[in-house]
Amino acid sequence: MTSYFDSSALVAIYVTESFSKKARRAARAAAQLPYTSLHDLEVRNALHVLHGRGMLDARELRDLLGQLDEDLETHRLVEMRLDLFDVFRRAGELSRTHAAKLLCRSLDILHVAAALVLRCTCLVSGDDRQLSLAKAVGLDPIDVKGSRRTTRRHTR
Repeated sequence: MTSYFDSSALVAIYVTESFSKKARRAARAAAQLPYTSLHDLEVRNALHVLHGRGMLDARELRDLLGQLDEDLETHRLVEMRLDLFDVFRRAGELSRTHAAKLLCRSLDILHVAAALVLRCTCLVSGDDRQLSLAKAVGLDPIDVKGSRRTTRRHTR
């Protein structure tokens, strides 16, 4: 696996957003996607937040969580264990080297660090700062964002 999807790109695969078409196309091209504990927390949390905001009803939430679990069971998403000490060490290095210039948030830096630790060669994201950091550290940035970033109620 060479493509690392940040959590926002993964969520866009399951919940239709302005850039979902590009995220889904990138996911199809990648065949299997690494899925870490960081992804699991962020993706499931994002789906619950959308439900809490009234953007998904209880049935849609249940269906999306079921689809996520099915993708894990069929190895479309491949669970990858990370050495958190290594990821945070690498993230600290990235922060010291790039944060002042690129203004990246901590979670964005953690995703880039995780991609590096997993030896991925590209990072798929809709976040400009995260993509800039990915490029700065030698990852191929794949930008899936669209002109509008609103989340819609429709699912896959």
